[in-house]
Amino acid sequence: MRVIRRIFGVLLALVGLIVAVLGGAAAFWLIGPDNTVRTGEQPLSSKGLAIASTPEMLDRHGPVLHVDVRSTKAAPVFVGVARDFDVDSYLKGTAHSKLVQLEYPIALTTQDVKGTAGPLVAPGTLDWWVAQAGGAGTQSIAWTIEDGPYEVVVMNADGKTAPDMRVDLGLEIPGAFTTALGIFAAGILLLALGILLVLFRRRPANSRPATGSPATGGHHQHQHQHQHQHQQYPPAQPAPGPYPPAGYPPAQPVPGPYQPAQHPPVQGAPQQWPSGGGTVRRVVAVGLALGTVTGCAAVPPADSVTALTRPAVSDSAAAAVIAHYNAVNNKANRTRDSKLIATVEGGNLVRQSQAGYEIDRAGKAKPVPAFTYTKPVIGAPQYGSYPMSFVSASGISNDKNYRHLGVWERQSAGSPWILTFAAGVKTTVKVPDLTGLRPATKRDDTRLAAAPQAAATALATYLSVGAKSPRAAAFQPNADVTKLITNLAKTRAAQADPPQSVRSITDVFTPAKQSPAYVTKAGTAMVFVSLTREHTLLIGKDYNFWWSKLPMTAFSPATVKYRSALTSTTLHDAVLLIPPKGKGKIQVVALESQLIDAGGY
Repeated sequence: MRVIRRIFGVLLALVGLIVAVLGGAAAFWLIGPDNTVRTGEQPLSSKGLAIASTPEMLDRHGPVLHVDVRSTKAAPVFVGVARDFDVDSYLKGTAHSKLVQLEYPIALTTQDVKGTAGPLVAPGTLDWWVAQAGGAGTQSIAWTIEDGPYEVVVMNADGKTAPDMRVDLGLEIPGAFTTALGIFAAGILLLALGILLVLFRRRPANSRPATGSPATGGHHQHQHQHQHQHQQYPPAQPAPGPYPPAGYPPAQPVPGPYQPAQHPPVQGAPQQWPSGGGTVRRVVAVGLALGTVTGCAAVPPADSVTALTRPAVSDSAAAAVIAHYNAVNNKANRTRDSKLIATVEGGNLVRQSQAGYEIDRAGKAKPVPAFTYTKPVIGAPQYGSYPMSFVSASGISNDKNYRHLGVWERQSAGSPWILTFAAGVKTTVKVPDLTGLRPATKRDDTRLAAAPQAAATALATYLSVGAKSPRAAAFQPNADVTKLITNLAKTRAAQADPPQSVRSITDVFTPAKQSPAYVTKAGTAMVFVSLTREHTLLIGKDYNFWWSKLPMTAFSPATVKYRSALTSTTLHDAVLLIPPKGKGKIQVVALESQLIDAGGY
């Protein structure tokens, strides 16, 4: 038993020594009181314009990621974290590098991704980063890693030059320092217990001081114990002579009191740890892993979310987009700058604005007075890919009778927000609550009074045919629609006088192939319909026709005459509200028109 106890004590002491070394190294060398494991500054560069991690490198959530970057060439730098689909869209087609591996001893492995030389939009101007920092000198972020595929991007702040940086990565695990101290303390305790087991000696019972009298009691006790311990031996027989008879076994010596065996002390010292930094780091890492899986600390949970979504825009970012539009729009209106307005408008809307500038120049009209869209309310659907869009409902600073409804679109993560649809809605019309707005889907077609695209086609047919159109019954009566149909009929009648001068007159309305449609929390669909009206007058034999007044003469001067046909193109913007099935008819809440071309042949 004594030998087994000593062997166990030696093993326990060795285990304690190893655990203490691991815990101490982890606490005082690898982690520190800030609970953060750091790589130290490492060189990182790319032949492209950015360096982005892969989602697999951040596959556990909970710890705090620290990233410090600085340029080796004193260039302003940028570091940011974003959802994977935002980063992928931003860097798509552009040469960059992927950070694919982080190894012990520290080594950052990158892989080049081929593409164009850029440039990229300056990253600091984009609104989808979940954490970011940029500027001169060392730039730092601290971000609590969230569940899902996220990527870290480092690049030069201008988005135009290849980055050459020094990067320090850190991972802050709450409670890691305390855990390491606990492991260290447990190791010290095991070491001390092992040493005690090796050195401890139990005092034998016969060495205890006697309790009887010195003269008799102690002697009697010793003799009794002696007899009791050795009663298995036969009593010694007196020899008949000076020598024992032949064949008689020699007398057995009577054993004295028990004395424990004496062992030489254990020689040698504990083995030294290898001095290689990589080996030590691996040992420490294994020790920490053992500590965490055995309950000394919580292991950061693995990601469970494989695909992320987010609102198209935050309220603050949307307000900034609209404020930027206000400034650019007023400047473009003041100078009638068609190129400038194209930086903030798109689709049919920019065609309308540019046509308006041309008409104003031809008529020598005064510049449009400055105005702004005020107090915007935002409806931002959730997206997990591009393109994205959001809806705004704003006041108009110079018109208290109308509110502005707009659709803003972004084609990629690196492109700006562009206003692609705008219409004025009377303040007497109740605009649906935009909270929880989402894009309409095919499933909504069966839940609504009419499918969004079918409603757009029905409106086009209604306007083309007029009040007698069978499609008219699907719509709630609207004064703007009635007025437009009436004016078209008057124009056709005036052009056909005298009757023989005209062979035929047509007005055909065609909806866009896809009308932006969204569904509110209440189940009502908002559909933003852009209609193109093509007006064609076929001229009778021996007659000439020409446009005689604005706005048509802005595109076709009165001096230009046509013998075959007179043509014009007008864009109409309509906002439809489609209720759930059985809840009423389609409501046209806005209808505006803008001539964009006139001519003939």
